[in-house]
Amino acid sequence: MDPLTHGLSGLAVSLCLPIQKKPYHLFCIIAASLPDIDNFSFLMGKEFYLLYHRGFCHSFFGGLLLSIILTGLFRFFDKDFSWLRSLCLSYSLVCLHLFLDVITSYGTQLFAPFSNYRCAIPCVFIIDFFLTGVLISGVVFALWQTNKRKMIALGCVCFILIYPLFGKMIQYIQLERTKTVLQMNYQDIYVLPDFLAPFYWKVIVDKGSHYELRHLSLFCVLEMYPAYIFDKANLNKYVQQIQNSLLTTYAWFVDYPAVLTRKNNTIRVIDLKFLSAIPWLNQSDYIPFTLSIYPDNKCILK
Repeated sequence: MDPLTHGLSGLAVSLCLPIQKKPYHLFCIIAASLPDIDNFSFLMGKEFYLLYHRGFCHSFFGGLLLSIILTGLFRFFDKDFSWLRSLCLSYSLVCLHLFLDVITSYGTQLFAPFSNYRCAIPCVFIIDFFLTGVLISGVVFALWQTNKRKMIALGCVCFILIYPLFGKMIQYIQLERTKTVLQMNYQDIYVLPDFLAPFYWKVIVDKGSHYELRHLSLFCVLEMYPAYIFDKANLNKYVQQIQNSLLTTYAWFVDYPAVLTRKNNTIRVIDLKFLSAIPWLNQSDYIPFTLSIYPDNKCILK
C-alpha cells in the first residue's frame, strides 16, 4: 500500500485513543509507516531491493524489533512515554501496516528471516483511491468535529479492516464470472485487482504454454475486450543454463513470468501482476520489474 494510506491509518488509530499529547499522534503515524524504511534498500542495487523490500522489516519479527527501537527513541526524548503501552501500540500499528501490504499483489515476507515466502491475499490494488479517499475524508472530518472525533476515527479504522473483505467478495464474483465464460478451457485462472479496483480487475488465464491477460470490470462481460497473449517465460530453464544471481532472485520474486518481447536473441521478461489490462490505460514503454536477458547471459533489471 502507498505511504499516504499507511500514515493515515496511524493517524486514524491515534484519534481513536485518549491521547492528549501531540507527540503520541506523531508516534502513531511513524509506527504505521515504519516498515517502509526498507524502501531505501534500492540504494544497494536492484537485486538487493527485490530481496529485502517487504522483507525483514515487513515481518512479524522485524516489526517487533522496529517497534522496540521506535519506542526507545521516543522514551529517550520524553520519559512520560509508557514503555509497555507504547510498545504494544507501536507493534499493533506495524501489524496493521503488514495487513495493508498483504492484501496487495506484491507479496510480503511475514516470516522473515525464518522464511522468504511472500504472503499475499491480493484483493486491493496497491494504490486504492477509494480506500485512501475515505481515510482522508474521515480523518479531516474527525479533526474538525472534535466532539465526535473518536467515533469517526473508529469508523475509519473499522473501514480499513472491512474494506478488503468487500474486495475479496468482488474478486470471487469476478472469478466465477470468468469460469462461466471460459468453460474449462484453461489450466488455471487468477483474478487480481487492477487500477481503480474494485471496479476494474485483471484476469490472468493460464493456457499451459501461454498466458491470456484480460480486462474485466463490474460493468462489462469478459468477451467485450480482446485478450493480450503472452508466452510463458521458463525461468527455471534459464536459471539452470545461466549462472546469474539476479536471474535466480527474479525467478523467486515473480508469480506470472511472461515474455514481453524477443529481439536479437534478447528476451524481455515481465510479471503480469505488474501489467494493467485496462484497454484505455496508456501502456508506457516502462513496466516495473522488467528483466532483459542478453545473448551473453547478462541480465539487467529495469
